[in-house]
Amino acid sequence: MLNRRSMQKKLMAGAFLGMSGLPCSGVFAQQSGSTGAYPNRPVKIIVPYATGSQTDGNARLIAPKLAQVLGAPIVVENRAGASGIIGSEFVARSNPDGYTLVMGTVTSHGTMISLAKNLPYKLERDFTPIGLVAAPPAFLAVHSSVPASNIKEFVAWAETQPAGVSYSSAGNGSSGHLTAELLAMRTNTRLIQVPYNNAGQAVTDLLAGHVKMMIYYSTLLPHIRSGKLKALAVFAEDRVDFAKEIPTAKEQGFAGMTSYGWSGLFGPGALPGPIRDRLNAALNTALADQSLRQQFADQGQVTMQFSPSEFQKFIAAEVDKWGEVVRVSGAKLD
Repeated sequence: MLNRRSMQKKLMAGAFLGMSGLPCSGVFAQQSGSTGAYPNRPVKIIVPYATGSQTDGNARLIAPKLAQVLGAPIVVENRAGASGIIGSEFVARSNPDGYTLVMGTVTSHGTMISLAKNLPYKLERDFTPIGLVAAPPAFLAVHSSVPASNIKEFVAWAETQPAGVSYSSAGNGSSGHLTAELLAMRTNTRLIQVPYNNAGQAVTDLLAGHVKMMIYYSTLLPHIRSGKLKALAVFAEDRVDFAKEIPTAKEQGFAGMTSYGWSGLFGPGALPGPIRDRLNAALNTALADQSLRQQFADQGQVTMQFSPSEFQKFIAAEVDKWGEVVRVSGAKLD
């Protein structure tokens, strides 16, 4: 098993490849202030997605242990809508006292920065990064009929397909869509998106052979292990413990090909530094619990204990990477 601190550094390094940087002014700068007896009442975590979503599950999984460490109740509240924008905006406009947080994601606090027009918040001004919670890596899978067992063989086969290679996604602007565009950019391969309203139908049509490829999370693993699909790569910095048999894209000569459906805690802008640090320490203490880490792993997710500054840099790199993909590909939301 890899050293967790080493994995953390590699995860960050992978995100930083190609990074031009974002301003670290405003909320991303170090804050100061007095916390008093914080926390002395319940802390609310806003989930900007529906009940039953992975983000919702992550919040409810971390909440009991976080409450135990903080010594205060944690209340999880769903405010879904607009791909996470509605709930995120609510927190951005909340009092920066540490009692209203948001479980932000690669969508709400990453890709939407480039995809959404007239976004009602500015990442660097309106949010305080606290820490990463979980990061499920994406897998590149193809139908069993595709004559390829790795990325190079897939690219070679794709060159023989005059109309390009069709792939399914959970919709325009989804992580699977953008990661496929990243793959197309890095390999100069023609990939044709077939967007679906939900990931379940996208997987079903891949299994039926109606499309030939999909990039998604651990939901694909049972079908890979049954032989109905073939895994060509995991888009992580290192092989993951729950699927060690699947090589990374980096091992195959494609450095920088990482994609995580991450989620993490944010406070409103101008959250005092001592409160931010108290929350970060509590989060990392909770994530150090072996049983909790195992529960995340059982769901196909890795956990990392980032400091606020490390999380800040990771987010900036993610925004930069996906911003480039959106710009080059012309990707748009539905």
